[in-house]
Amino acid sequence: MELIYFTVIGGALYLLSERLLNRIEASRGARLPYRSLIFFLIIFALTMATFSGIRVLTDSPREQTPQAAGQDATPPKTPEKPPAN
Repeated sequence: MELIYFTVIGGALYLLSERLLNRIEASRGARLPYRSLIFFLIIFALTMATFSGIRVLTDSPREQTPQAAGQDATPPKTPEKPPAN
């Protein structure tokens, strides 16, 4: 279900970012020189805030990896014994 939330909200954030950028340009009276970069910054900020909010609201625990738990991912190696002659 979370995947559906992310997909629908991602599309809405795209449209909202485009609208915000158009309003900024309309108030300025000209197109911005680095329009793509500004669009990316707008959608990135909105996405980070919204998606972290979705995670909190859906209360989905993240998978616990060995590194996140403070454990080493590989078991410790045991020293090999030299071959007996």
